Amino acid sequence: MRIAVIGLLLIVVAALGCGVISAPLGVVLAAPPNAGTVSPQVTVLTWLSVSPDTYQVQVSSDSSFQSLAVDATGVTNLFYSIPYGKLNDGSTYFWRVRAFRGSQTSGWTSPWYFVTSGSVIPIPPVPPIPPITTQGTAVVAATLNGAAWSGPVNYTLSHYAVSGPVQKTGYSVPGTVGDIPAGNIQFNYNSGGPAGATLSGISPSAQQVLSPGGSIFYTMNFVMQQSYGSIIVNATLDGAPWQTAMGSGPISYTISGAKYNSGSSIPGDFSSQPTGVYSVSYNSGGPIGATFAGVSPSASQTLGHNGTIIFTLNFYAQPKGTVTVNATLNGEPWSGALGYVLTGPYVESGSNAPHSFTNAPSGTYSVNYSSGGPYSAVFEGVSPPSQYMSAGGHITFNIRFVFKGVIPGPLVE
Repeated sequence: MRIAVIGLLLIVVAALGCGVISAPLGVVLAAPPNAGTVSPQVTVLTWLSVSPDTYQVQVSSDSSFQSLAVDATGVTNLFYSIPYGKLNDGSTYFWRVRAFRGSQTSGWTSPWYFVTSGSVIPIPPVPPIPPITTQGTAVVAATLNGAAWSGPVNYTLSHYAVSGPVQKTGYSVPGTVGDIPAGNIQFNYNSGGPAGATLSGISPSAQQVLSPGGSIFYTMNFVMQQSYGSIIVNATLDGAPWQTAMGSGPISYTISGAKYNSGSSIPGDFSSQPTGVYSVSYNSGGPIGATFAGVSPSASQTLGHNGTIIFTLNFYAQPKGTVTVNATLNGEPWSGALGYVLTGPYVESGSNAPHSFTNAPSGTYSVNYSSGGPYSAVFEGVSPPSQYMSAGGHITFNIRFVFKGVIPGPLVE
């Protein structure tokens, strides 16, 4: 059995050393030993294999497997317990196993046999015994933050249980180091690995026992410590700095990358951000009446360790227009003291008519009368109730009054 196991492991190691992704599909029987005696009440069959999906196990009372006592499929473990009552006392049984991986199917193993208590054990021919090797193999891999990593790294495997130290050196992972004397093997990391990462440990252990002809496995586990920096978002209006304040207008933008952020103020200061590539997206708002022109120096930047990146949202002002407010009395122009409020993208109050408001951005406006007007007149309405002004345009509102007093006449003595 040991020779078969050694052969299977050497195949696996050779496949790994050559860069093969999947080990060869095969099975090696392990126990009970060939020609062994078992109890018919409790019989467990075991075998060895590498990376299969399922197995099929057959047990027969004849070597040609025509009369099956067990035909188990879909077995996922490296063992199979024969149900009670399947085996008879004092009988000889032959067994074999094959493996399945995806669409692949291995061949059947050469059958072994066992006898249940009370039977006569047939004497099989004794195969020639190959020479036993005293050398073994080490398979070395690495991870970065738990994920598989490959690349240059320097390590040493040392064996001190022989006359004088024996050392084997590797220079990359994944890798295989052969011709290692059996015994206690010490793994030592020397240098290399993922840039900026540190070695957190060796698994399963830096010291392992290598059996003659066997294999041991080492995994160097590296970790990358997360670093941080700051992101600042500014804005300009016609090239001059602009910031959010009472009456300046709202703004909305998002920052995406190693961490997601949203902002509603300028300047925006986002500290303790994980390093990586970030981009900013303008959503809405900004200076009243202005148009978004783009992001400088770039809408996508890389944040380094303890670094700072600055995004600047650039706006340019639209041409300003004029809103004129007039007043009429019984349809005729009227001028004088009058209280009202102009509302829209630009908000202002007036105290007389006629009056013109310049520096007004484009948008929809309306006028709301509050007080004053012609003596003995009644407020009738505003024409039109609201209207849209384009950039650099001119619109006019009329506040209408109707006279309701007594018309003066000649004095009577």
